[in-house]
Amino acid sequence: MIDTRKLRNLGMRARNGLAYILRGDLKGLKDRWHALRRERRLGGNVKPLPGAILPGTLLQWCVMATPHTLFIAHLFERRLRDHGWGVKVITETPAEFDAHFYIVICPQMFGQLPPPERRFLYQMEQSVSTRWFTKEYMHMLLHSRAVLDYALVNFEYLEKHEVIFPHTHYLPVGADPDYGLDLEPQEKLHDVLFYGDAASSPRRRKLLEALKSRFSVHCCSEIFGDEMRREIMRSRVVVNIHYYENALLEMPRIQECLSLGVPVVSEGAQDQNDYPELQGAVRFFPEGDETAMLEAVAQALAHPIKIEDVRAAAAKGWERFCFMFDRFLVATQMLHPARLLNDALPLPAHATRLVLSLPETIQRRRSYDAHPVANSVTFDGVRYSPGWIGCGLSYGAMARHALRHQHDLILIVEDDAALPPDFEEKLSVINAYLQANAGEWDVFAGLIADLQPDASVLKVETFNGLRFVTIDKMTSTVCNIYSRRGLELLAAWNPAEGDAHTNTIDRYLGEHCANLRVVVVLPFLATLTEELDSTLWGIGNRRYIDMIADSEARLEQKVASFLKHQ
Repeated sequence: MIDTRKLRNLGMRARNGLAYILRGDLKGLKDRWHALRRERRLGGNVKPLPGAILPGTLLQWCVMATPHTLFIAHLFERRLRDHGWGVKVITETPAEFDAHFYIVICPQMFGQLPPPERRFLYQMEQSVSTRWFTKEYMHMLLHSRAVLDYALVNFEYLEKHEVIFPHTHYLPVGADPDYGLDLEPQEKLHDVLFYGDAASSPRRRKLLEALKSRFSVHCCSEIFGDEMRREIMRSRVVVNIHYYENALLEMPRIQECLSLGVPVVSEGAQDQNDYPELQGAVRFFPEGDETAMLEAVAQALAHPIKIEDVRAAAAKGWERFCFMFDRFLVATQMLHPARLLNDALPLPAHATRLVLSLPETIQRRRSYDAHPVANSVTFDGVRYSPGWIGCGLSYGAMARHALRHQHDLILIVEDDAALPPDFEEKLSVINAYLQANAGEWDVFAGLIADLQPDASVLKVETFNGLRFVTIDKMTSTVCNIYSRRGLELLAAWNPAEGDAHTNTIDRYLGEHCANLRVVVVLPFLATLTEELDSTLWGIGNRRYIDMIADSEARLEQKVASFLKHQ
């Protein structure tokens, strides 16, 4: 029997390829070809592994960890068990690799690793020091099922060495508010605790000497497991000092302490803004500033952080870890996407300005961070192969979040959107127009990437200096505002009902949802950042910018025709 869907897909790809050639865009054609090959290699079908679909399938996991990373191993173990899988944690290389899959923390510390197709490597070195990033280590990362990394800064370094998206996954270290429930309460014996390697770090020794000159400081090294947990619980405050200059935050130490209900005083770091969940439970002082450190510790002892604030930070850390870990499991097709859609997202309940971004595409993330939308919250989008499904799942998750918190209107901006300098002023006018026309629109689209030939103009109005056009079709989710009906349509999207040519989230909305009412402004509010690439299709944005300009011109023609016949 002839598979008509395959024939249609092949025909459309052939036409798309010919379009590249006719434009003379051979680089674009090459990039798209490589993106398709990568998608097929990663499993470009929509069926997850059996373990993600059948509840009765019991996967056996093994977490390989050094004694220094047992807290992180605990986080992995607890979450994997939450999904009903078997887990064991080991600190030495096993005699044989008999588990289904392995997560190896700090893989360079083990003499032998599991087979590449069954291992996920958790990279925990700081790229501010390259001593561990040897040729052999990079080869190890590349030849694994996937690489996880705890720090956004590291992705910039990995990308320069060809360890790149979609092989990489961002997984920040989380907390566990239940981490100390199995231990008896501990009497506070130490004012200040430092634990870790101070002997081989001159800067740590220098700052610790300053601390000891004023406070009673207890130092621990090479203590692990329950003994280390008890020492933390016996302390009023833990001080975190960087091993390196310009280091990243030592998140395993910080999150372990918060998990045990103990506040932290820490040197500031270049990446501390990547962990909003620490706010209120960690006091930061400028890197290397002895005077500020002494004052911060004095304040922490004289005016302790409330235990409720520490517990709240740990709960937020666990919520974020669960989402990011499950996001990784969905991306690798170990877990059904419904788990992400139905669980709470690590987003503030009040957030109505969301930015969709994949942290692993670090150049796009940094480009957006340089010019962020005011009062916005970044959502680390859902990943799946093929990418258009991950995109649709991301919008479904954000829509469900908004509906869960009773929001009737939210703005979603993608991280490669190019917004005008007067964006906020225009957005104020747009919001006023939408509120004045409540119930008469479903989606406000910042741009139309590919105006359908049969799109109809329903209304044209000028409001406070902007020209508003209502149409019945749309293509693009770069910078949109969604009404409650728009959110309900997003939440109802089903990845199994079509393919990349018919069921991308914007074509689903714009071509298959009945009686859709789309509002745009002319000229369009937004376009794309030219220097960036599409994460969905593996090609540069330049091609789309031309398409957007063409759509805008064709919409102008439709508006002129509409007004002529009024």
